[in-house]
Amino acid sequence: MLKLSGIANTLGLSAGSVYRRIEAFNGDLDRHIKRGSNNELLFDGEALAILRRVEDVRKAQGVSIKRAIMRVQEELDGNHESTTRTTTRNRNEPIEILQRENEHLRQEIVWLRERIDAITPRLALPRRSWLPWKRS
Repeated sequence: MLKLSGIANTLGLSAGSVYRRIEAFNGDLDRHIKRGSNNELLFDGEALAILRRVEDVRKAQGVSIKRAIMRVQEELDGNHESTTRTTTRNRNEPIEILQRENEHLRQEIVWLRERIDAITPRLALPRRSWLPWKRS
């Protein structure tokens, strides 16, 4: 059995970060956690493996802790394949929105460059010296 500090050191996290991840599981890790003397948390090896998998998913996919926990729970439940089909469809919607926004921004850049080209000749006038001793 590992203590909270041992889990934290193994995962490279603070004890508070590990505790927050455990709370995010909403009790699903309780069967892998026991209370020791002085009411300290003691974890079995499976809890360490699950928390390590959460960190791997979070870092590899760049998702939030809650999203990583959801994906690990899906893997543990065997429901991972059925949810990937629905997330693929949902993932295409933001891509289409970003593509439209990207096209709009490209058009705006063209318009701004045209404005800059129109204004630049007026800004490049030679400067007059108002000091009498510098007049030529």
